[in-house]
Amino acid sequence: MSPLADFMTTEPAHRLLVIKTAADHASRAHKGQFRKDRRTPYIIHPARVAGLVGIFNGSHVAVIAAWLHDVYEDCSPEWVLKTDALIADFPLPEDELRDIAAIVEALTKKNTITGKADRLSDSLQRILDAPPEATLVKLCDRIDNLLDSADRNGGFTKRYLASTDEVIEKLSVRASLYRYDAALEILVRIRNSNLKKL
Repeated sequence: MSPLADFMTTEPAHRLLVIKTAADHASRAHKGQFRKDRRTPYIIHPARVAGLVGIFNGSHVAVIAAWLHDVYEDCSPEWVLKTDALIADFPLPEDELRDIAAIVEALTKKNTITGKADRLSDSLQRILDAPPEATLVKLCDRIDNLLDSADRNGGFTKRYLASTDEVIEKLSVRASLYRYDAALEILVRIRNSNLKKL
């Protein structure tokens, strides 16, 4: 490990600098994209997911992955290549770089798979095989998306509740195993609430 990488892993302020670099990169990658309401800049979603990961005690690795988790799915091939290079160049230990890349890859739904339900099932299976914090990032992603669906029509919410049930079912054991119970409990409570009245 280089002296710089050693310094970055022991100094929290420098981990924050890497998080900021990931956030800035994601902001540029998602520039011009909007949430389904066509008003909210898309970057608000990765920002909220990263914030939730922090609230639920995720490491800097999980926060970085949260910022980058939708780039591969929603941005151009050019941004995918730039993100690969960014992750590889972060001044972090090799195992952390591998974990960031693996978490982002697991959360990326593969557009080559037909049907949203099958894409989600494939991603959830890959999350189960990924580093543990992939589970936390996915729970936080689903919390934010579910809250964001509250002001949509009933059809979207009904479909999203069904897929949320699959997320809860497939990730609950792993969430308990790695002590992400608080995030799982919040997701279950939101899922079971009347979203229109939140």
